[in-house]
Amino acid sequence: MADGAKGGDATSATATSTNEKPAVLIIGGLGYIGRFLALYIHRNNLASEVRLVDKVLPQLARLPPEFAEACSTDKFMQADANREQSLSRIFTLQSGRQFSYVFNCGGETRYSQDPSVYAVRSTALTNTLATYIAGLKPSPALVEFGTGMVYKPPSSSNISSGGCSETAALKPWLKIAKAKLQAEEALEKLARGNALKYVCLRLAHVYGEYDVGFLARGLCLARVYQGLGRELKWLWTKDLRINTVHVLDVCNAAWKAAQWCAANPPTPQSTMADRAFNIVDMGDTKQETLSTIVSKIFNIETGFQGSIVSQFAKLNLDNVVDDVNEDILQPWADMLKTKGLDAGQGSPLTPFMEKELLKDHSLCLDGKKARETLAWTVERDRLTEVRVKEILESYERMRWWP
Repeated sequence: MADGAKGGDATSATATSTNEKPAVLIIGGLGYIGRFLALYIHRNNLASEVRLVDKVLPQLARLPPEFAEACSTDKFMQADANREQSLSRIFTLQSGRQFSYVFNCGGETRYSQDPSVYAVRSTALTNTLATYIAGLKPSPALVEFGTGMVYKPPSSSNISSGGCSETAALKPWLKIAKAKLQAEEALEKLARGNALKYVCLRLAHVYGEYDVGFLARGLCLARVYQGLGRELKWLWTKDLRINTVHVLDVCNAAWKAAQWCAANPPTPQSTMADRAFNIVDMGDTKQETLSTIVSKIFNIETGFQGSIVSQFAKLNLDNVVDDVNEDILQPWADMLKTKGLDAGQGSPLTPFMEKELLKDHSLCLDGKKARETLAWTVERDRLTEVRVKEILESYERMRWWP
């Protein structure tokens, strides 16, 4: 965590007094990105005031010790930003100041939910929040966190030319991505009719210490196969893109985006593509990248299933996923028990494979626009063995790892 203060935004903290710095609101402030954003702002002393809003209490949020100050109870408000009647309280500061930046880190993050869940918890949240913000004078800059899975899966020629840019064809391939795109569309519509300043960050797979998302599942799977003494074979091919970005680089990009957004409000001609930025490292992470790292760290054989098995899996994905989960969940539970941990209670980690996460679609993003327009510098430019070891060490510190 020592690198959390690296490359601090000295240029962004140009104000000489605390009162000149922006007041910041983080919706979903105790979620994975929200807590790291709060930590980033705290360590770099970027804001005059910070309010974290979440439905989950800090005592139940599994906050590691280093987040204690950044996510302290005096900065926290328990509320549901999707409820219109809560917004006045959320946006009222005792100091009388108004928020300059609002970061929407809220919404449903679990995969394989019913579309109605995403419609209410993600799309409606963005629409409710943005509608309220548009009515404020002056209107704060709204930073919306989305996903790079909104693009049509790229062809091999698209991949070889650098991946999907912000103007690439849109065809979300996950239910959660469809909801995120609908949220972006709502923002575009609101901005045309109101003075709404917004920007959308389309994220690659976010990883970092305490990660319990996409990358974490792969690490848990590797741990099971290590314990079973078996070779871990991945579906599809070694060239399937699973582009990544470190959570601390996401936080830096978010801050840069908020500054840019405040200084560059939309025009009547602005489109979603104009207000969107792909947030991705420069490592062009693919399955082979993760497979090689996992093989070295866990000292196991890794490989790929090949075209015949992968084609069978594509046609029978439900059965394949069920079979894999049946093979791995009991050994995982046994390892947790041996370590004195309880699945779900002691550790939030799981190797459970989601059908949605096993699609044969590349997540391949071009981050040039964000680097050039936002002057965003990617400090952790690629996924490496060292960074994966940092994740595992963070699990050990929290007693999450068997």
